[in-house]
Amino acid sequence: MIQTTPLTQATIDQYNQEGWCLLGRVMEDETIEKLRAEEAKFRNRPLHYDDPGPNPPTLFRSQMTAYSAPVRDYGLNGPHIPLVQQVLGANLAWIYTQFVTKFPDADKGKSEFPWHQDNGYAKVLPENNMTVWIPLDDVDLHNGCVWVVPRSHLNGILPHGQKSADSWHLEVPVEGDGVPAILKAGEAVAFTGLTLHRSKLNHSDAPRRAFFMQYVDANGTIGNDKVPVVDKPMVYVVSGEADYFRRPQSPAK
Repeated sequence: MIQTTPLTQATIDQYNQEGWCLLGRVMEDETIEKLRAEEAKFRNRPLHYDDPGPNPPTLFRSQMTAYSAPVRDYGLNGPHIPLVQQVLGANLAWIYTQFVTKFPDADKGKSEFPWHQDNGYAKVLPENNMTVWIPLDDVDLHNGCVWVVPRSHLNGILPHGQKSADSWHLEVPVEGDGVPAILKAGEAVAFTGLTLHRSKLNHSDAPRRAFFMQYVDANGTIGNDKVPVVDKPMVYVVSGEADYFRRPQSPAK
C-alpha cells in the first residue's frame, strides 16, 4: 500500500494560487492493473447513458461507481484521499468519475479535447472542487497528457461554446499552450473545477488510458438550481458529513 507524504504548505499554496498541483504517486501497481482490467472490461460494453457510437477517437466511461467495485474502493479509500482532505477539508464528497481512453489518432486528428473548465459542464459550489487525474499509462507530449493554464481559475466560469455541431465537447478560446502534466502511470495531477485544461492528440501506437475523480465539499451544491451534492445519484460522502442532514425537517403530515 502506498503511503503518501502529506502535501507541503507550498503545494497547497500552489493549488490555491495557481489552480493546480502535482500529488505524486497515489496508485500502486496492483491497483493500476485492476483499473486497467476494469477499463478493458467496460470498453465495449454498452452503458445506457454513455453511448459513444462506433469507433470513437476518445472513449469516456462515466460514473463507473455504479458498475465497478475496484473503482468504488479506490475512489473512497485510495491513498490520495488524505491529500484531497488537506485542501477541501474533512467533509468530503465524491461526485464524479470517468475512464478516458484516447486511441491512437495522429492521422485522423479527432481525439484532441479542447480547453475547458470542468465547471463549464456542471456548476459546482463552492468552486474549489478538485479533479484528481491519474494516468493508467505513462503520459507525455507524444500520447496526449493533460495541459493546464495556471491561475485561470481566478477568472471564474468562462463562456463555453460547442466545439462543433457533431461534438458535445465545450471549449474556451485560450492563447498560448499552458503547462503539460507529464506523469508516470499512478501519479496524479490535481486541479480545480475552474482551471482551464485540455489534452492533445495521441501520436503513439497504443491507447492512452486515464482515470479521474472529482471531489467537493460535502456541503456543496451542483447545477444552476443548487441541488445539494448529497442528493445526486452516485455521489458518495467519503468522510465527515454534510450539514444538510442536520437541518430542521418539515414535520411529517
